[in-house]
Amino acid sequence: MTVSTTLNKIIYPGNASATVFPFTFDVPAGTLTQQSAQIQVYFTNTSGVVSLLAPTAYILIVNPPTGTNPTPVGGSVTYNPGSPIPFGSFLTILRALPLQQNTSLANQGTLWQPVVEEALDYEMMTSQQILEIQNRALVVSVSDPTPGPVPAVAARAGLFFTWDSSGNPTASAGGGANSPVSSAMAPVVAAATLAAGRTAFGLGAMATEGIGAGLQDDGAGNARVVFGFIADAVNQSVVAGFDLTRRQVFAPITYTFPLSSTLFPSFGFWIQTNGFAVTLAINASDNFVGAPTGQGLTLPPGVTVFVQTNAAGAWFIDFGQRTGLNAPLNLQLNATVASNALTIAIKDWSGNDPTPSSPVLYTVSAGGNSVTRAITTPLSITVPVGATLGTVSGLPNRIWVGVFDGVSGPVLGVYNSLLAASSQIVAWDESVAPSPTGISAGSTSTQTWYAATSQTSRAFRIIGYIESTQATAGTWATAPSKVQLFGPGQKKPGDLVKCQFNSGSTSVPLSLVSPCNVVKVEAQIGVEFLVGASSNTFAPAIFRGGTQITSNSFNFTNTGVSYTVFGSLASLSAFDVPGASATYSINFGAGNSGGMTINGGNMNFSELFI
Repeated sequence: MTVSTTLNKIIYPGNASATVFPFTFDVPAGTLTQQSAQIQVYFTNTSGVVSLLAPTAYILIVNPPTGTNPTPVGGSVTYNPGSPIPFGSFLTILRALPLQQNTSLANQGTLWQPVVEEALDYEMMTSQQILEIQNRALVVSVSDPTPGPVPAVAARAGLFFTWDSSGNPTASAGGGANSPVSSAMAPVVAAATLAAGRTAFGLGAMATEGIGAGLQDDGAGNARVVFGFIADAVNQSVVAGFDLTRRQVFAPITYTFPLSSTLFPSFGFWIQTNGFAVTLAINASDNFVGAPTGQGLTLPPGVTVFVQTNAAGAWFIDFGQRTGLNAPLNLQLNATVASNALTIAIKDWSGNDPTPSSPVLYTVSAGGNSVTRAITTPLSITVPVGATLGTVSGLPNRIWVGVFDGVSGPVLGVYNSLLAASSQIVAWDESVAPSPTGISAGSTSTQTWYAATSQTSRAFRIIGYIESTQATAGTWATAPSKVQLFGPGQKKPGDLVKCQFNSGSTSVPLSLVSPCNVVKVEAQIGVEFLVGASSNTFAPAIFRGGTQITSNSFNFTNTGVSYTVFGSLASLSAFDVPGASATYSINFGAGNSGGMTINGGNMNFSELFI
């Protein structure tokens, strides 16, 4: 029997179902081990990467010879046993034989017909193998003259394979008309100078102009950037043409953003809202940094922002400066009383609860770096009835408000810096991460952070304070007299807010900057002794109205002659929480005896913020 097919290779495309791949070409007779060495199986993955499979990756079956034919015909390959190959991949079965002649015929020996036929079959199969390789080679047309040889290795190293004017293979350096480029680019590549190359691109005068500030011809020999001024009064869909334009808004409108990846990195434009609110509607797959995915933002009136994307899912809004440690954006602080409880709430500039479309942005200091956070949901804290926070009945108080960087999001907290009984001030410290206690009716301590929920070692930012006077501490019945945001220029607990010096006066009125503050009073007193007992005990003191706030005793012995002592015979000082503007005076307190009068004095006042 003859070798009836010229094939020695078959290629199967993957269909995600077939696992057995038959072949019909001949295979030399021998053991399965010998035949496995003569069959090669290649797998091409969906990326086009070709791999020669090890025999363990498939099962080879070769059909046995039939009839008088000594050469087996056909068989099959079962891939990875039983696993189908996916769509887009290929399996190639190739017969690859050693180019050897292993049949020896003895002189005058017996000529066995199967041996001869088997040898002829093998020779035909090796010829088919050479033909398969040749069919994959580049050959010249049959009508071409015999081409010349390619240059020697040393002559063609580092060069391109090209054809000379006679069509013969040669090697050429890059550049020039011989470079492998399209006909459209050939004039550019062949240009002798950069200027000629730019002109060949057809870019006009700008191709050879000096570049100024940008990329638009200004008509004077320079290319410059000119930011287009665009007036928008109706809703707009953002497109690539918005890049580096200035959008002036003249009505409440919405800008609808495309998927960021359809644009390009650093695409951006300005929006000046003027007197109108502007909605930024984002694609469901993108996000504004600091806000949830797919949720837009609302720009308030009177701002100018630059909106920019990385073209990879994120949009950035630049308000002209970064959110500062003490300058939250879009923040309003509200405080109300109801049912004898005080509620402090975060609002946006419009007085509404924060939302993803109108977030409140603030910054905390974490690990030596500033981290910006966004409040996008309602946020408040309620000080319940009974929670005095260490305040005193009838005495004006100042309650500080901070936002903690909670594990599950922002959490509000409150703090009273004053221990009224001793006029002691302990300021909060934003450089230390405190652990506030969850607020309750039992929150009665001063100089302690209380939060809406308890926290452990969380960074925080002061955002403002609330001032009020409650007739009964812990019964929050009177509306706050002042709600103040914290920021540059605002005092902190312990800061000096006012100094007042009075010389030669023993009764001085003091007007307070705030009734919540602490006053430090200092006095130096001069005393005149009259003729009387040989020993006089006197107790000069500082009074606020009719209330004595200091006491001190001095013992003196005289000779029965009146005399006057001036200077700092008595130096007094005290911290006081007056709760209102008051008149301070130097008088004798309890324990005075003998004849004496206060001859003169100096009084100094220092008002401290709490």
